[in-house]
Amino acid sequence: MSDPIVTDFSHHSAEFALRPFETLADMRAEAPVAWSTAHDGFWVVTDHQHIIDGLADYGRFSSSFGPAIPANPFGTRHIPVGVDPPLHSTYRRVLNTWFSKAEVTRREPEIATLVTEIVTGLAKSGSWDFVSDLADVSPGAVTLGILGWDRSRREELLEVMARGLRNQASTDPSIIEQNAAGNRWIREQIILEAEDRRAHPRADLMTVLATEPIVDGEPMSDEEVSDTVVFLLLAGFHTTSGALTALLVQMALEPALHERLDADRDLIPAAIDEVIRIYTPVTAVARRVTEDTHLGEVSMRTGDWALFVNMAANHDPAAFPDPERIDLDRDRSKSVAFGWGVHRCMGLHLARLVLRLEVEAVLDLLPGHRIDLDRTVRSDHVGVGFFYQVVPAVLPGR
Repeated sequence: MSDPIVTDFSHHSAEFALRPFETLADMRAEAPVAWSTAHDGFWVVTDHQHIIDGLADYGRFSSSFGPAIPANPFGTRHIPVGVDPPLHSTYRRVLNTWFSKAEVTRREPEIATLVTEIVTGLAKSGSWDFVSDLADVSPGAVTLGILGWDRSRREELLEVMARGLRNQASTDPSIIEQNAAGNRWIREQIILEAEDRRAHPRADLMTVLATEPIVDGEPMSDEEVSDTVVFLLLAGFHTTSGALTALLVQMALEPALHERLDADRDLIPAAIDEVIRIYTPVTAVARRVTEDTHLGEVSMRTGDWALFVNMAANHDPAAFPDPERIDLDRDRSKSVAFGWGVHRCMGLHLARLVLRLEVEAVLDLLPGHRIDLDRTVRSDHVGVGFFYQVVPAVLPGR
């Protein structure tokens, strides 16, 4: 084993957000597994092979201490991503039913109607922001619909979650308290919903989580319900939103891609997966080392934190030749965009469906729309994903 390369890399820094792909390429070339002094110290892994090896090995690299560095402001035990097997399988089995390909396909007509209504409204207005007026609307509304929550609560939930994630790495005591207050508020809302379902069961996921026997023949505790729903809200609201705006901006940057998708709608799923590979909605996931071990050329100690950078894996030329280029025909079976191993994203079928319907609706109902690339604003924080904050667009002549 060799002495590790030491860096001050922080995935939450504005400097990283300015040059994410170049920074990760430089780190991979210097040391695919390095030690960062940021956030009290952690291993940062940037090559594809070591990332998939680590993510697949839940025995040595545990999820049960939380999926983020520093800790997510909305708690560390997100279920099921913050739980290792075998308990992970117990929780996941229940959720899989609601996010299976068959269930998602069954819901397609209602989701298509929702998306069509939203995009029709954009066409009538003549100008809009693809972030706040579409990307942040339909995924959250769909998630709340599955849970059985009132969809009108989307904006207040989104505001609290977005603020917490944006300030996740802050050391300012007032911001830390603000994040803690946001976490308490969201969990209070979840418990109120759970209590309502226990009194008035319905045909929704919230009722299942609050009332049905799941672990050892018993229903989930309030804490377990909260840990599960917090995860569903965070994942359902944010990742799909980032993927849509990344694809729409890419279509504006590459008119030939736009024309190709418009002419052949069967290519949209490939375009979605390719853009998600490049602009990975979940930048990285954290794991805790459970035993003295090694990864690559470095030795790790029990209790160390390791950050597996999904975005870096998806830009490793050893796995994806010419990784920054959109190639609808490339083999993406090694993509880590939806995770890897037992924690691979259970919502991938839903995400792909929502994204496909959104892109189809944009092509059908907003023909000739123009994105103002000069006024497009990308987030200066990609610690939890690649996002645009503003993507203004118009329909010429409206």
